Amino acid sequence: MANIEEVKNGYFKCEWGQLHYRSVNLDSKKPLLVMLHQSPLSSRNYQAALPYFADHFRVVALDTPGFGQSTPPNRVWSVQDYAKIALQSADALGVEQFYLFGRATGGVFAFVAALLSPERVEKLVLHGMPVYTEEERTDRLANFAPPYEIDDDAGHLRWIWDRIHSEYPWIDGHLATQFCRDFLNAGPDFATSYRSIWKYDLPKGFAAAGSRLPCPTLILGGGADRIAYMHERVRALFPDADEVFVPEATDFVAEQNPELFARIVGDFLAS
Repeated sequence: MANIEEVKNGYFKCEWGQLHYRSVNLDSKKPLLVMLHQSPLSSRNYQAALPYFADHFRVVALDTPGFGQSTPPNRVWSVQDYAKIALQSADALGVEQFYLFGRATGGVFAFVAALLSPERVEKLVLHGMPVYTEEERTDRLANFAPPYEIDDDAGHLRWIWDRIHSEYPWIDGHLATQFCRDFLNAGPDFATSYRSIWKYDLPKGFAAAGSRLPCPTLILGGGADRIAYMHERVRALFPDADEVFVPEATDFVAEQNPELFARIVGDFLAS
């Protein structure tokens, strides 16, 4: 296993700006794993887990454009636009075929990337994959993530802190502070990538692809995940996928139990 100090930060130059990443073994010839995070957070989610992949993979964990340290898009992006960053990062490394991981919002982007280029994605891991009904997507677009206003008295900092705790009542101060940092990096309108997936009809997109998974796929779920109730929807939509369900895992098992997380993902990719 690599040391945490061996996790490197860098940027890919893209036509719209800079795409920030965290990585291990980026200069090696080991199989490439591209990782996409949930919104409105960042690749920081995988900082602790990256060293556990180092024996077998080179890994690049991307900051979604507009989040973490990546440049925001210069226009409104669709799901397909966000999905292409995985392909572009592999292009920048000169890699044709690679493994792809996505969590929540990033899971939708990863899935769409595999639909766009099934010949390039060898295996796909979807962690906490959101599958919304049409009614849920409409409600989320209208109500779930309104922009906050920056307050001279720092009221927006309390608003962010309270929102984090309302979504994750169990969260400790350290993890909540990291999330608060990610929210601030995303800016007052932190729902840009959210809106792309709420506008995207995932079951319809899958049906248009023939209702066939584009590559071997693992769905990873957790019993303490905020969207654990969606896991059965994912199983029903992707009956041919492999499955690992960890009853005690939260949304952030990669941070809370990085060794377990890396073992589950790595075992599937190496199988």
